[in-house]
Amino acid sequence: MLIVALLLWRLMERSMRKKTSEEKIPLQGWNNGNTLKATSFMMVSKFSPVFVGVRDGQRFLFSSLNQVQLDYLSALGVHPDVFTRCIRAG
Repeated sequence: MLIVALLLWRLMERSMRKKTSEEKIPLQGWNNGNTLKATSFMMVSKFSPVFVGVRDGQRFLFSSLNQVQLDYLSALGVHPDVFTRCIRAG
C-alpha cells in the first residue's frame, strides 16, 4: 500500500510540473513565492485548511476554495467538485 501511495504522490508532482512548465503558469510555493516546480508537499500544505462536511447525505465545503487551491487543482487537471461530488461504483 505504501508503494501505491508513493506512486500517486510522484504522479501528482509530475502532472503539476508538466502543466506549469508547458504553459509557463507558476504556482504559489514557499513564502508566497511563485514556482514552476511545485512539489506534492507544497500542494498538500495548501489544502490543509479544507474541510468537507456531510449534511443530509450531501457533501459540502465549510469554506470556498481560494485562488491558490484552484490553481493547484487546475495544474493537476482536477475539477473543484472533486471534494463534493461522490461517484458510486456499480
